[in-house]
Amino acid sequence: MGRGSERVGDWGGITALLYNEPMYTVFADQHHFGLYNSLKLLFEDRLGGTLYRPIGREWLDAGYWRIAEIYNNHPTTIAQYLGIHDDYVSEDGVYNIWENGHKFFQHAITLDRFMREPIDIVIASVPEHVESFARLCATHPNHPKFIYQIGNSWNIDGSLPVKNIMASARMGGMSIGLHTIEYHQEFDTKIFKPRVEFSYPDNNIFSFINCLNTASIYAHDWPLFTGLESAMPDWKWQTFGGSCRDGEMNGQQAVADKMREAKFVWHVKAGGDGYGHVLHSAIACGRPLIVKKSYYMGKLAEPLLIDGVTCIDIDGLSIPQIVNKIVDNSKLDRYLAMCQAAHQTFAHYVDFNAEGEALKQFMQNLV
Repeated sequence: MGRGSERVGDWGGITALLYNEPMYTVFADQHHFGLYNSLKLLFEDRLGGTLYRPIGREWLDAGYWRIAEIYNNHPTTIAQYLGIHDDYVSEDGVYNIWENGHKFFQHAITLDRFMREPIDIVIASVPEHVESFARLCATHPNHPKFIYQIGNSWNIDGSLPVKNIMASARMGGMSIGLHTIEYHQEFDTKIFKPRVEFSYPDNNIFSFINCLNTASIYAHDWPLFTGLESAMPDWKWQTFGGSCRDGEMNGQQAVADKMREAKFVWHVKAGGDGYGHVLHSAIACGRPLIVKKSYYMGKLAEPLLIDGVTCIDIDGLSIPQIVNKIVDNSKLDRYLAMCQAAHQTFAHYVDFNAEGEALKQFMQNLV
């Protein structure tokens, strides 16, 4: 499995070593753009292969693509993930589609072309696809290796047809006897980075949590946000993301720029994250977070959250106590130290180059 080539890459400002890298042809569902971009950075940029995603309703009709079941097979959801627009051009069942947020062409493949393509690896990143994608591997002439990519805190059921697991979240349940690796989903650290020269930001507190003001899971977090907003009228409180009060923030460059405008990034998110692109990206930008640490106990991001060092932990505090804590940590010397510590802590715990090497070894030993 895999076809060798020599490549030199540059990721996160560090030039990779020259070595023979396996080239893989990989098929993965597109759970969300951040995750899919991380797979592109791994399989195309690091390992020199090709990454495909599904396109065309045939995937749904054949029972392989099942994300729509989460949304009661809503036509808009099906069109969002599988739709073929009038301006899309096919080359024998392969569509090259520009993804403007991360600035690369996605390679989308029809079911017919997939069955004719020498696929090495199939990746499911949602539980709904575990059974159907395992069946897809059994049906394909190559019998590609199957990986379950876990980016949320999902349990591992021993009855699932899973042997290989890429976990960018702490796993629950059983994983004994499985071929597993824990890693961080990669993003571009040449974009998500601190300012070249420190600039003391305005009194801005920005959130990048989708649906913060609409989702029922945030029924306690959103009133806390608005309560603090009222208690701190000299500060600008804004929320960006899907269904958010202040609109969406599209594209990784725009998100990174807005994070650097913030004095603190609000990430009080009930249930925490499995991985947490916002949390990791903000820390990488050298921006301290406002969090409830209890939401992250035992999770992948827990080591990044150090109260008074990389974040402000507001667990159990009243609004006046939170206000005082934010103001105290905004004092220039203390705030500068927090910004530096945030980026240094990210660099200490997250090394995409080292993890890329580990993932390469993981791929070479798939079962």
